[in-house]
Parts: sequence; structure tokens; C-alpha cells
Amino acid sequence: MTMLLRDALALPALRLTLLTGDDGLDRPVTQVFVTDLPDPRRYLCGGEVVLTGLMWRRGATDAENFVRACATARVAAIGAGHAALGRVPADLVEACRRHGVPLFEVPVEVSFREVIEAFAPSVWKQRANGLATVLGRQRGVVAAMTAGARLPDLLPAIAADLGVRCWLLSPAGRRIAGTAPLPAPAARDLCAAFLTAPRLPFTTRVDGVPVSVTAITGSPEHRMASWLLACAPAVPQGWAPSGPEPPAGPEPGGDALAELVDVVALERTQADEAERVEQRLADQVGRALAGDGDEADLRARLRACGLSPDRGFVALAATLTGLRTPPALALAVLREAVRATGLPAAVTAALPGAPDAPVLAVVGDAASGPTAASVAGALRDALDVLAAGLGPGRLAVGISTPGRAGTALPGLVQEATHALRAAAARPGPVAVVRSDEVASHLMLLAGVPADTQRAFRSRLLDPLTGYDRQHGTDLVHTLNAFLSANGAWRRCAESLHVHVNTLRYRIGQIERLTGRDLDRFADRVDLFLALRLGEPSGS
Repeated sequence: MTMLLRDALALPALRLTLLTGDDGLDRPVTQVFVTDLPDPRRYLCGGEVVLTGLMWRRGATDAENFVRACATARVAAIGAGHAALGRVPADLVEACRRHGVPLFEVPVEVSFREVIEAFAPSVWKQRANGLATVLGRQRGVVAAMTAGARLPDLLPAIAADLGVRCWLLSPAGRRIAGTAPLPAPAARDLCAAFLTAPRLPFTTRVDGVPVSVTAITGSPEHRMASWLLACAPAVPQGWAPSGPEPPAGPEPGGDALAELVDVVALERTQADEAERVEQRLADQVGRALAGDGDEADLRARLRACGLSPDRGFVALAATLTGLRTPPALALAVLREAVRATGLPAAVTAALPGAPDAPVLAVVGDAASGPTAASVAGALRDALDVLAAGLGPGRLAVGISTPGRAGTALPGLVQEATHALRAAAARPGPVAVVRSDEVASHLMLLAGVPADTQRAFRSRLLDPLTGYDRQHGTDLVHTLNAFLSANGAWRRCAESLHVHVNTLRYRIGQIERLTGRDLDRFADRVDLFLALRLGEPSGS
């Protein structure tokens, strides 16, 4: 049986006097909280009777700040003792009236302890009844899930019992379960707030409605690998987000949120266990693509993951750097990003090798297969949401062209890995590069070890860069312009705004310093590649 505010005020031994808030007498009381903090919000969950001795009051404006904080926390009422001031100040009464918070006066001869002891039996009885209800509800959930029911089927009824609406989202905005529609922009805003909040749980607003948000953690324990649980008060039938703000409902946090966390955690445990089984099969595909097995073995492992080896595929390779997290986080982020795209079935695995080796996703469907452009577009949308949680980290993704699994998939993985190197060189927290966005010669260069690339460029261009520094010339720029003009003397001279004879003199210097003949095609190719190695990948 719930204790209402009017019942508390009617206790004869306390002689409490209501000063304002007649329309709030039917509010349920969850507990009594004593404070003289000017802003006690962090300690309130909603439904409390807040008792205060007014020690926070130094001036007329202090009442507004205190009451606003209590109203934001959706307390049941404020009880003011006037031992410190000798009266309840009018500005406190006015602030409570303005914010719709009931205010009552505690006589000076009645201690706050007496008020708490008078409230306690009813509050504890209410809590005991509530605990029995919670336990009964959780037993029912466990029994239903054991029989095969899933959270999306159970959540609406549980939320209705608690008088709330709720949504369970992935950190990329993918809807896992929910009791009401949630527009995509609102889901993205919730995810961004979740990924950047300094602490959890926290309260935000969606379409003017208070929403409490917390995490359902998995493995690894990082927000980008967690589920987001958002809980809001139920709203009247027919209310629309574009209309006026709905009447105040029950506080979305507190006991309701805690009970939902317990229920959703059961689903997360089952999902994590299923994912561990799937990951073992996916890792076998990763090992086969790394060279551990022949084509027949790869086809068998793809079938074990539910993918037809004769359909179209696109490979993705990704690295996550700059975060002090286990390598498994990169795998979890890529897996979630692919799932959030709504693309067909995928296998996500870590390639064998060093701890910073790329993670891999193979995306395919039952028809002709997705295109690289469709994968890249959908992936960028998902990663734009996840980017809020990267902080100092960087996520780079390379995407291959489409191909057939049986013979082409190992080559697609190499393409994706080369495109990944181009993505890693681009600025920004998230970079996605398709292999067909990178020039063919850059794809070849991406497969050459970095130290070999540096040695090749240094051997050809260091004589020119050294000469330019010493004499204030610009031979490297001249060489680049000459090759870009395909060796056309007059066109190159015009682009450099010099006479043709001046250009011939400079090219002669370049040939003398490099030992190369720019009339020879092979020497031009070597110098062209050396210049490209000095540019950002993918440019």
C-alpha cells in the first residue's frame, strides 16, 4: 500500500501545516531525506519528502535555486523547519508555488527525527510490498526466458507494470527492444549523450520528457560495447511529441530503472553467451583467411557461420587506436557498426597476429551481394554515432570491392587491409576508405612495408630536397609539375610561369642530382612513385 503525501500530513502527532501545493497531496512518498545542501539533486531519486532546516538560505534568491533542484528531481514535497530563521520565508513559499512543489511547515518543537520515525513504518511497509512485487515479477521473467521468450516480447508488459516507457539501444543507435517508437534523431542524441556523459546513470530530456539513461555492460567493459537503457515516464494516451509537455509522471529513475536493469541484464547475459559461440566459429574463418586452411576449408567454415560461400561478399578491415582498452574492443565496435547498418549477415573476427592486428568483417547476402558503396555509406552513418565515444581514439576502416567468396575472399581481405592503411593516414576520429577510392598504384604501394617505402623515397628524392634547402630552389616541385604534365615542356613551363629554357635547366639539375634520365619511361615511373609516397594515402 503506497503512502500518500496527504496521509503523512494528516499524522496528528506531527502537527504539520501545508503552506502550498494542495494539488500535490496524492503524490506517493518513497522516503524521507534530510538536507541543507543548496543543490541536493545528486542524492535524490524521486518521490522523497525533503526536510530542510534552511541553513542553505543566505538571501532571497537562494530559495529559487533550492526548489528548482528539488523539482527537477521530482520530489514529493519539501518540509521546512524554521528554527534557524524563526519563520518559513515567503520567497520559499513562492518558489514552491511556482515550481509546483508542495511545501509544509514543521513546528519548531517537532524534531526531524520524529517526522522520519512517523513516516518510517508506512514507507518500510510500502518498500516490503514493493520488494515482493519485484521478486515475483523477476521470477516470472526468468521463467518466461527459460521457456524461450525474448526481451522484446516481455519488455512492454514489464514497463507497463512500472508505469514507464523504455528503450534498449546499442551505442550505435540500433534498437534492441522498446515499448514505444523512438525517432532516429532522438536515438542518435541519446547515444551521443550516453557515450559522452561524465557518469552514469544520468537524466536528459527527449521531446521535453525526462529520460533516465544507464548502461548494461558486456565484455569488454566499455561504453562502446555496452547497451544503453533509457527509461521515461508513461504519457497520457494520444500525447504527441509536438504537443505541450505531458503531465508529470513517475520519476523515470530510481526503483523502476533499477528493476529494468536487472531484467535487461538477463537478456545481455544470454546474448553474450550466444555471441561467444558465434565468435568461436567466426575466428575459424579469420584463421582460414589468414592462410590457415585451403579453399574447401574456408567454404566449410563460412557455411558453419550461416553464410553461403557462393554468394557476393565485401570485406572490411579495421583498427582502433589511441584508447587504453583491450584489443577485443575494436572487434566489438566493428561488429556493432556492421550490425547497426542493417546490412546482410556478417562474420566478424580478429585476424591472427600482433595485438594491434586489424579486425575483419565479411559482409554478404543470399543474392548478388552488397556493393562497396552501400557498405561504406551505411557504415559511415553508424560510425558517426559511435565517434562520440572515441575520445582520443581513432577508428580506421578499409573496404574491399565486391567478390565471390570461394576464390576471391582472401584477395578481398588484402584489398580491405590496403585500403585500411589509406584510411589510417587520413585525419579525424573516424576514417572509412573504399579500395576503389584509392588509385591502383597506391593500392600496390600500400602492400609494401613502410621501411621499404621510406628507403625508396629517400634514395630518389633526398638529393633534391637537400639541394632545395641549401640553395633555396624548388626542384621537387618542378619535378612534380613536369611529371604531372606528362613531360610536355611548354605546358609545364606555363604552369610554373617560367621560360622553357629555365625549365630545361632545372630538369638537367634534377637528372644530375638523381642520376635518372627523364626521357626514359622507367625512370619517370620511379620518380613519380617516390613523389606519391610523400603524399597522404588516398589523396
